[in-house]
Amino acid sequence: MSSIPDHNNNNNNNNKNNNEILNFKQLFKKIEEFKQLGNQEFSKYDKTNDNLNKRAVTYYSLGIECFNDNFEKLKNNNNNNKDDEIELKKLVSIIYSNLSLCFINGYEIDKALEFANKGTEIDKDNSKCHYRKSLCYQYMCNFKESFKSINDALNSINNNNNNGKVIIDKSLKQIIENERKEIEKKLKKLEKEEKESQDRIKEDFEQFQQFPIELVWRDGFGRCVLASEDLPKGTMVLRVSPFASVLEDHKIEKNCGFCFKKINKSIRINQTCKNCKNHLLCPQCSVDEYSLNYHKDECDILNFLKQYYPSSQTRDFRFMFRVLLNVIKDKKNKSFSKENQSKQWLNHQNPFIFDSYKYLINLSRTLDKVQPEQMEAFKRSAQSVIAIFNKLRGPKFFDECGVTIDEIIEIYSIVLSNGHEMLHPLNCHTYGLGIFPTGSYLNHSCLPNAFWYNDDQGMMVFRTLRPIKKGEEILTSYTDITTECSERRKHLLKQYFFFCQCQQCKFQSKLTDQSCLSCKNQLSSSNTSFKIPSNDSIESGFYYHCLKCNSDNKQINCPDDSSSVFTSQHDQRTFKKINLLINIMQQRHQSIATNLLNTNNEYLMKGMPDHIVYKEITNALEQSMISNPSKVSADQVFTNSLIQYYFRLFQTLKIEKPNDTQQLQSVKTKILQLLTPIIHLPTSHHKSSIEKKLKF
Repeated sequence: MSSIPDHNNNNNNNNKNNNEILNFKQLFKKIEEFKQLGNQEFSKYDKTNDNLNKRAVTYYSLGIECFNDNFEKLKNNNNNNKDDEIELKKLVSIIYSNLSLCFINGYEIDKALEFANKGTEIDKDNSKCHYRKSLCYQYMCNFKESFKSINDALNSINNNNNNGKVIIDKSLKQIIENERKEIEKKLKKLEKEEKESQDRIKEDFEQFQQFPIELVWRDGFGRCVLASEDLPKGTMVLRVSPFASVLEDHKIEKNCGFCFKKINKSIRINQTCKNCKNHLLCPQCSVDEYSLNYHKDECDILNFLKQYYPSSQTRDFRFMFRVLLNVIKDKKNKSFSKENQSKQWLNHQNPFIFDSYKYLINLSRTLDKVQPEQMEAFKRSAQSVIAIFNKLRGPKFFDECGVTIDEIIEIYSIVLSNGHEMLHPLNCHTYGLGIFPTGSYLNHSCLPNAFWYNDDQGMMVFRTLRPIKKGEEILTSYTDITTECSERRKHLLKQYFFFCQCQQCKFQSKLTDQSCLSCKNQLSSSNTSFKIPSNDSIESGFYYHCLKCNSDNKQINCPDDSSSVFTSQHDQRTFKKINLLINIMQQRHQSIATNLLNTNNEYLMKGMPDHIVYKEITNALEQSMISNPSKVSADQVFTNSLIQYYFRLFQTLKIEKPNDTQQLQSVKTKILQLLTPIIHLPTSHHKSSIEKKLKF
């Protein structure tokens, strides 16, 4: 979304009042009309809709345009007085505040901040604008500026009261004061985290020195992991042991419960625990003292779950039990240390980072962001865990271990925010869940330069996706980076509470899928103009201005009809086509699953074969980085997604074109080329399953 233009576009004549505006009072009346129209649109907007309220934005923007077009011309008019000018500026500042709120609700935080800043420039005592600036800075993780802005909001309220101006709503003042307290808490927490990080850098120097990285602290980013030397593609930069990890429910009877390797079907019965019958150990782990004792601690719990919850999903329960058992080892017995870990870990050819309880508890948590109903769910889960422990270990078990229910809730929050699903590198199917504290130190980017996977010991391993220079930050991704920019940012803000400002998001936020109707030039959202929308609620009033031929083009919402993918023009860099193609396959499989066939899904059922659609997806991914300012190729960014969709292409080719061995071999070769450097395929414990899945 663009900034509000400083001057009205020549093609916006329909927005101008036919009667000439002669003074500030007339200008105020006209702008107030636009504000009221915007308020009407805002009030009837569905609060559950988290997309931008474009019609409200249009009317508010037209009010700003009206001000920009007329203010300077009228400034020296003798018919104006100073009070009229002040009231006019206050009105415009309120509109900027309303615009800021629209963009906050639409998860476009950079634009929300821009408009809140403009509002305070015009009226420095607009407390709502200061408050919204504070919110935006929080989402951008700039808590020092957020604290400054929340103080400005309180000062503005006090100034208005002291000057005898309209008294601000007391409830707003209370909200702002409460927010100030929360920001103060966050700043203190950040100071504590910074100190703890600096302490760890000193204490764990030898552990981190095993890898070509440097751990540092940066304001606004927190912990950062930097390359300590130039790194080629495929370099292992970090290997972290799990504080705790568990298998998915459907893998309990197939995989080792400690290292998670798949166990040969012929020996599974012999590797099953005779007591709980709910746990397997592979031949190597079954003779490892640590692995045996690890299960011994939880055997009665697994037996209880199998007996009383035989058909329930128990993964999250089992996970919390393992986390808490290790917390107790650390707090009560001081036995949770690197030296006491599995001999298989200690004798492995690759080093690893071990995290004690204090490094787990120092991770970011989301308790201050948790909704009341979610907090109640946390408490119920914690109480259920405690109840099972009390039944099996005695009612004073946690008291004797020094663990409180509040601590369990805090641990639950940390695990929720920092847990990682363990994925098969070929098909991305989840086979486990783990918490790897140091693995959470890597920050997010939608253009990551590192990829992680779990090795044959269940450890989290990071390798470089492309060459990295000394001093460059090593970044991973927290979300599917092939979704469109607005959806990525929305997901990251909801799930991780930060607004992504990476290079990719800044670039893609300015792209559109539209070309100028007159000259076919690719349009940019950086040049948005506005016109009064029709009564049709679908029309937003947004127009893209073409700088090449000076024409306005109505914004078209690209249809999600799957058949349009092959007829419409799309800028590959926006990922719009990729997501429409993926949607085709999802709808197609849903249609098959429900056995529905009607006019709307006939295309999905009888049209383009699956392998053609997957070929389109891989092609679109490969081309998506062309002309990207980062100057990196798709296989250096979307490695995981490319592997996933090339594998789906391979699977559908086996079904739809089984005799096309040349194409099958070509796709298989591509998959192996992508996989080999990032998971070190020759030594991977997934090697045999990958080879099996790629047979034809």
